[in-house]
Amino acid sequence: MLSAIVLAGGGPEPRLAVGLPNKAFLEIAGQPLIRRVVGALQGCAAVERIVVVGPVDALAAVVPSGVQLVPEQVSMVQNIEAGVACLAGAERVLAVASDLPLLTADAISVFLDRCPDDADLCYPVIPQTVIEQRFPGARKTYVKVADGTFCGGSVLVFAVRVLDRVRPLVEQIIAARKKPWMLAQLFGWATVMKFATGRLSIADVEARALDVTGLRGRAVIVESPELALDVDADRPENLAVFTAALSGGARR
Repeated sequence: MLSAIVLAGGGPEPRLAVGLPNKAFLEIAGQPLIRRVVGALQGCAAVERIVVVGPVDALAAVVPSGVQLVPEQVSMVQNIEAGVACLAGAERVLAVASDLPLLTADAISVFLDRCPDDADLCYPVIPQTVIEQRFPGARKTYVKVADGTFCGGSVLVFAVRVLDRVRPLVEQIIAARKKPWMLAQLFGWATVMKFATGRLSIADVEARALDVTGLRGRAVIVESPELALDVDADRPENLAVFTAALSGGARR
């Protein structure tokens, strides 16, 4: 059994959620995003405890009963740490973004079933073809590697014992996500060049991450767009896709 942390922090986003604490409170098809995400986790048999990190007073008005609310911190990594601190005895934790309107218990279960027990970190990657077939018109950022073309999900499974080692790397990657030269410093120019020429595989990335961090990371291929289709102010057209899907207007 796993414990789950839902990350519902962050400031207001006027382009998405006018007058709301943050986008976790945005309603799609009549229900706040955070309620949908928590409901999916509550429906997953593999999830035992749920902690939601964010603006506690506002969350108390919309989050279903049976979850623990934790005040948000300054950064995403600190929010994860605050959640873990409330999960005494947890060995593996599932961290989930609060802006996944299509998230289902089945999608979570499929991902968890494919996560190897010996991995320190597991991260879902979803094939572009699956997303385009299931939800035509939805936009995501894709990465092409030797194994295919994928986008990353907005969930993560990690072993609590590696959290201290993960933090510096996560903070560096967040800072470097739009600065290729900084990513090159993290993973090396050989890796970057292999990616640029289409020869980089998922196994290469996992091996390089082990070299750099000493952590066993696994990219888990799943055919579950629900793990990746999030609410993004830069992609407002996705809201129409989500609304149609939740109203029965999209093939599921």
